[in-house]
Amino acid sequence: MDVTYTRPELTAALRRWRLVRDVCKGSEKIKGGKDDYLPKPNPQDKSKENEARYDSYLARAVFYNATGRTKNGLIGAVFTTWPTLKVPKLLEYVNTDIDGVGVSIYQQSQSVIGHLLEVGRHGLLVDYPAIEGNASLADMQAGRIRATVTSYKAEDIINWRTRQVGGQHVLSLVVLKEQYEEDTADGFGQEVKDQYRVLRLTEEGRYAVEIWRNEGGWNLYDYREPTDGRGNKWTEIPFTFLGSESNDSSIDDAPLYDMAELNIAHYRNSADYEDSAYLVGQPQVWMSGLDEQWRDWMQDNGIYFGSRAPILLPQGGSAGILQAQPNSIAKEAMDAKERQMVALGARLIEQGSGAKTATQEQNENAAEHSVLSLVVSNVSEAYTKVLEWMGAFMNANGTMEYTLNQNFVRVQIDSNLLASLIKGVQAGLIPQSDFWRQLRDYQLIDPEKTDDDVRDELETSSTGLGLEDADDGGESSTV
Repeated sequence: MDVTYTRPELTAALRRWRLVRDVCKGSEKIKGGKDDYLPKPNPQDKSKENEARYDSYLARAVFYNATGRTKNGLIGAVFTTWPTLKVPKLLEYVNTDIDGVGVSIYQQSQSVIGHLLEVGRHGLLVDYPAIEGNASLADMQAGRIRATVTSYKAEDIINWRTRQVGGQHVLSLVVLKEQYEEDTADGFGQEVKDQYRVLRLTEEGRYAVEIWRNEGGWNLYDYREPTDGRGNKWTEIPFTFLGSESNDSSIDDAPLYDMAELNIAHYRNSADYEDSAYLVGQPQVWMSGLDEQWRDWMQDNGIYFGSRAPILLPQGGSAGILQAQPNSIAKEAMDAKERQMVALGARLIEQGSGAKTATQEQNENAAEHSVLSLVVSNVSEAYTKVLEWMGAFMNANGTMEYTLNQNFVRVQIDSNLLASLIKGVQAGLIPQSDFWRQLRDYQLIDPEKTDDDVRDELETSSTGLGLEDADDGGESSTV
């Protein structure tokens, strides 16, 4: 039994994922990869001189991280409006700590979106402390026992399997690579070791968790069958894949891969451009008509070069300056790649963009937004499912929902439009619920407030929301 078995489609994707991950980490990571990302101009030469020349070639290269900045910009666009979270009281702790180590659901979902943009795949596992029988409500309310959500990178989900149950395919096996810490013999240091967490459905249809560790070979270290808040065995694995296209077990495309490839090509062009500027960018003095005596004297004493330092030459001698003609091939190649990255969605490096209407902005970024919208939709759906599993562990009832913003273009509402909308509501031509939805879209109303919340606040307000109506003599009415 080989618990370390890795699916071949995962192995095939690792090179692409590593490229995007490294590019998004920035210059230090890319330059640390040396000839993985910047080939040596003459790799057959193994001399120390050639190694030193390559180090200089590498140091002068400039890595402009358009891909990482684009990823961060897209995440920021999602969180310009705060997500909507609806959970019962027992799950309110996810606002500040969803994973048991102090990461909130908002922070974790930001990280998940970043992973999906980079590699197009991620995983979330809901877990619960091992207890005997039913969990105490007092323990859950005090936070001593609570369900948590652990986030897994695509590279650590090494094996999975589905099987058909009734009319649908369900996960029957997931193998996750993890690390754990073990104290050294002196009690001061710690050693990080690998372990594998196996999630499986048994032949009887019960959910079981196995921990495998290498102790003279890979052996089963721990086994348990988790129960829900009522003490019942689980009949499904509370693990969900997240993808850039769908939340199934298949491996989706990495949205930023094409941009990362261009980013590396741009980096290589930059290395050639900077190397060329260094080698031939400095003007060089030449002289002719010197005899050996003049030559030897100048070699021994040197010359001063500049308008205040005349060069004395023998009769018939001459001097001049060699200046290389501009070579813009590498620079043009860099510019072309920057334009290609802009076309792929790198809005943050686009130059000369003036103020645009919302319609123009939406049209120009439709492709980018469609990818981001799909990612955001998948994350919202996955977290809603995760919250339901947490509710089952905690024996909590009520609405469980997590919805991320999909309106990525900030639009300023026109004052005339707002006045017309209010008049439409006052005249009974626009339902109040539609009007409030519009105000949520424009971020004039907290998106987490329901229609009932808004109505209650207006009814209890001393003044309400009024608008002078010129048609009725300036009387104030309330929406």
